[in-house]
Amino acid sequence: MWIDFSSKEILTSSFFFNKKKDFWKKAIFSFLKNWYDNKPILSSLTSGTTGVPKVIFLRKKYMYERATKTVEFLKLKEKGVKGLLCLSPDFIAAKMFLVRAIIFKWKIYCVPPSSNPLKNIEEYFDITSMVPVQVFFSLKYLKNIKIILIGGHSISNFLEKKLQNISTICYATYGMTETLGHIAIKRINGLNKSVFYESFQDISLSVDSRNCLGISSTCCMNSFVQTNDIVHIISKNTFTWIGRYDNVINSGGIKIIPELIEKEISFFIPYEKRFFISSIPDKILGEKIILVIEGNPFPLHIPDTIFNGKNKFYKPKNIFFISHFTNNLLDKFKRKKITKKLIKI
Repeated sequence: MWIDFSSKEILTSSFFFNKKKDFWKKAIFSFLKNWYDNKPILSSLTSGTTGVPKVIFLRKKYMYERATKTVEFLKLKEKGVKGLLCLSPDFIAAKMFLVRAIIFKWKIYCVPPSSNPLKNIEEYFDITSMVPVQVFFSLKYLKNIKIILIGGHSISNFLEKKLQNISTICYATYGMTETLGHIAIKRINGLNKSVFYESFQDISLSVDSRNCLGISSTCCMNSFVQTNDIVHIISKNTFTWIGRYDNVINSGGIKIIPELIEKEISFFIPYEKRFFISSIPDKILGEKIILVIEGNPFPLHIPDTIFNGKNKFYKPKNIFFISHFTNNLLDKFKRKKITKKLIKI
C-alpha cells in the first residue's frame, strides 16, 4: 500500500481495508487521523522491554521537532524521497517514521510487519527502519535500500559483520517512546563506521550512580528521562551501550551483565535462533548463569577460550531450549517471565 504525503487526499482515498485482515492498515489510518486533528497530544504504547507495555501521552510539537532532527542528520529533506514502512504502527518507531514522511512529504510503501518484509518487493527505497531480525532475513535484498535505521534490539556481532559487505548505509539507533524516537545514532558499516552512539545537538547526557543513562533535551522532550540502560559516556555527546540494569545477575558476589556475554557467544548460535543469558537460583552462588535458546534442541559448541581468565564466571552452567519465546519473531520477549517458567519446571 502506497501513501503519498504530497497528496492532499491521503485520508480519503488511500485506505480501503478489511478490518480483521488488514489490522496494520487500520492502525496507520488511526494514527494519521489523530495526527491531523486539532489536539496537541496523542497517545502511544511503550515497547514493554521490562514489563507490560503502557500508554503514555506525547506532544505533537516535540514529535515534529524530533522527526526533523533525524531527517536533517540523514540529509533526506529533498523532494521525492521514497520510504518503506514495515514496523508495527502501534509503536513509536513506526509512528515517528510516519511523522517524518508527513513533514517532508515522502512517498512511502507500507507492508504488514513480518520477519522478511522485502521478500517479493523489487522497488528501490531511500530509507526504511527495521529491527535486527528483519535486517538478517532481508540481507540479499538490502541493495535496494539506500539507508536503513536499525533499532528495537541490540545488533549481534554476527549481523554487524554481515553488514560490512553491503552498500546500504546502516545506522544503529538509540531511543524509546519517552524520547519520541531517536536521540542518538551510530554508523555501523562503511568508511564512517563508529563504535560510539552520537547524540543529536539538542540532547544532554548524564549517568546516575548505577552508570545508567539520563537524557534531557532543550527542545524535543517533555521532561528528563532516566533510563535503566548501562552506558559508558565517552564525551558530552558520545557513549557506548553496555546492557540493561534490570538484567544484571549477581553470581557468587560477582555482578554480570548478560548482554556482554550474549555479544561474545552470538557467533556460535544460529542467527535465526533467539536466545538470552539469564540466571536461576543456586544454593552456593545465589544465582547461576544459564543460556536459554528458542526452538528445538541442537548440538551447540561454544569454545572454552571464550571463558578464559576472569570470564570463567560468565560461562553458562546450564542450557535450556524453549519451543517459543513469543508467537511473533518481531515481538520483544520477556526474559524474566520466561526464566520464572523455567524455575517452576
